[in-house]
Amino acid sequence: LFHTARWDHSVELAGKKVAVVGTGASAIQVVPSIAADVGELTVYQRTPSWVMPKRDHAIDAAMQDRFRRHPTLQRAARWFLYAMSEAMGPLIFMDTSLSKWAEKASLKHLERSVPDPALRAKLTPDFQFGCKRMLVSDDYWSTFMRPNVELVTEPVSGLTAGGVVTADGVERDADVVVLATGFKLGLASAPFPIRGLGGRDLSQSWERGAVAYKGVTVAGFPNWFVLMGPNTGPGHTSVLMFTEAQMNYALQAIEHLRSRRLRYLSVKQSVQDRYNDGIQGRMKHMVWSSGCNSWYLNPNGENHALYPGFASEYRTRVRRFKPAEYDVVG
Repeated sequence: LFHTARWDHSVELAGKKVAVVGTGASAIQVVPSIAADVGELTVYQRTPSWVMPKRDHAIDAAMQDRFRRHPTLQRAARWFLYAMSEAMGPLIFMDTSLSKWAEKASLKHLERSVPDPALRAKLTPDFQFGCKRMLVSDDYWSTFMRPNVELVTEPVSGLTAGGVVTADGVERDADVVVLATGFKLGLASAPFPIRGLGGRDLSQSWERGAVAYKGVTVAGFPNWFVLMGPNTGPGHTSVLMFTEAQMNYALQAIEHLRSRRLRYLSVKQSVQDRYNDGIQGRMKHMVWSSGCNSWYLNPNGENHALYPGFASEYRTRVRRFKPAEYDVVG
């Protein structure tokens, strides 16, 4: 028994009866990669996910050589992929009828991958596209057509020495159980004790929801810069677009500190409050608030995980560090 986040590489899966609990972002990578090697694979699904085709393909040696000789061509290819993902944004994160177009594309992918209508029905989500994390895979759904793979939709009620028991009382044998049950988002408390001005504790500051200015700095916690902080997760594109911009912003701030021999910089509370009021005010227009239950939302129903907009907008907002927005102590 082990979790995908702590994979036990000493366990040999070949020929074994393997159970995978969960059908989210980890499972869609694990399931296709082990299905051909294991003896039997049973996948336990609580909620089906919307999956879009990845349309993955190899970059052959000739194209790699072109990229090497013409770096501008590689940058253009990267820009094109970025632009395409940005164009998909409104279909994914806006609570509008545009999501129907994305649902149609996903259902077409499902129909191509799974000819069996009964199995297809089990794999079809009943919530609006984008409300939970959208997944990308060319081979996840088609894996369920393999003769050694079974999909179980009855809730898991427990484990025994011999396997997995579901709510209907059925026990299915398993030699290995892989838990693909998600991870701690870490937006309700700090991962380790962090104290700011006057000894204030970050976990207490975040007890009603994690907030930060542009997701990078927190009022009362000087000289502390966060990557992928509150409300900086992308709902539609690469996380690298956000982290690259955050690194650049933090480096500008650190250079300002060093060049002026400052003791510290701390974002003003009023600046942080105004920014986060704007972020939360936009959430009601986002699909994440359309009614499904996801890890995006905290117990109060607020979203402190994702950025409600385009990556290009966020990058523009963090392009330049502005000392006037900070309390500066020499």
